[in-house]
Order: sequence, then structure tokens, then C-alpha cells
Amino acid sequence: MTVNRYLVAFPASPRLYQNTRAFVDAVRAEPEVSHQALLDGITEDFITEVLNAFFDGPVQALGVTGSMARVMDGVVSIISRAARTMTSKVFRNVSIEEQYRLAEHFDAIEVTRDGRSYCAFPLDPELANEAVLMFEMFRQGNGQPEQLQKVMRAICDGAIEYYFDRSVGCVSVGRFTRGLVSTGRATIAKAAHSALEKTLPGLHPKARQPVLDYFERMLMEAA
Repeated sequence: MTVNRYLVAFPASPRLYQNTRAFVDAVRAEPEVSHQALLDGITEDFITEVLNAFFDGPVQALGVTGSMARVMDGVVSIISRAARTMTSKVFRNVSIEEQYRLAEHFDAIEVTRDGRSYCAFPLDPELANEAVLMFEMFRQGNGQPEQLQKVMRAICDGAIEYYFDRSVGCVSVGRFTRGLVSTGRATIAKAAHSALEKTLPGLHPKARQPVLDYFERMLMEAA
């Protein structure tokens, strides 16, 4: 069986792309100079766009109202607070060596296709093919809830790993901040998993399909 390689990607805004390139290029051109100001110009947009892509966007695709809407808004708010608190503590004063690692990380998660910039991470090849099949099966009305949870949890965990764990992992922190990061990471993962488990599997197919379509559009074949 042919195993295709896929990325999970979302389009970066022009401002995020331009600021990220400015930081990466500056670090490479002047590796011994602090470029903290350029890094500060990336952080807020990066977190906002990751949250929009993986949490706000799917919630809007659900189109839920009433009590479920309030629950989902609460989950997104918890994730947002934890992510912003964590990154603001970690990225506020990085060393020369750390900024180089961050520049390489931001460069690694950038993908350009047809003149447009994306933030992306790789999905395990076998799981990616399973995801493609899963999306098709649900479109035909034959999808399995267990497979749905497996694939969506993997996408969620990949986003947490590449956009939070690996970003924060580029910076050495003290014991207090390390505890804050650990707590924040656990909060994000718990809230994200809870949102998946409480919504998608039990939704009516007509309500669930727009969310699956949303995530399917995020799959991009690797070059």
C-alpha cells in the first residue's frame, strides 16, 4: 500500500510571516546579537493564530449555540489563558543560544505553497492515511467514532507538541517557570481532549461534518 506523507497546516497571516522571516533572517545574519524585540513581535500573533486554527475555527464550524456554545467558549478561554501565560513567561528574555534554536524551530514549521505561507507539522504517515480514509468514510456516512477520536486526538496532540512543547522547549527555564510550563501544558491538553470527547462523537452527522471538513482542509501533502 502506498503511504503518502501529509502535513497539518494552517495559513499564516502576512504579518506573522513577515515578522517571523525578519527574526529568522536577523538571527542568522547576526547570531551574536540579541533580537528580543523581533521575537516579541512574533509571540502574540503566533499564539493567536495557532489558537484560531485549532480551537476557535473548529468551534465556529460547529455553529453551536446555547449551553454547548458557552461550554466551548469556556474551553477555548482556558486554553488561551494557559498558552499566553506560559509563552509570555518563557519568551520574555531568551539567550543568544536560545534565540538561535527558536529561529531554527520557526523556520522548520514554515511551509510555502503557491506563494502563500503556512505553519505546519508532519503527521505520522500511517496515521495520515488513516485520517484521509476516516474523513472519506464519514462523508459517506460510514465513519467509526473510535477512529474519529484517534485521528482528531493525534492532530490535537501534534499541534500541542509542535506549537507549544517544541517552541517552549527551545528555552531553558528555572524551576518555578518549569512548573508553570508543565501546569500550562497539562491544562491545554486536558481542555483540548475534553472538548473533543464531549462534542464530536455525539454530534448529529449534519452538525459534525462541517468540523470534519474544516480539519480535512488542513491536510496538505508533503512536498
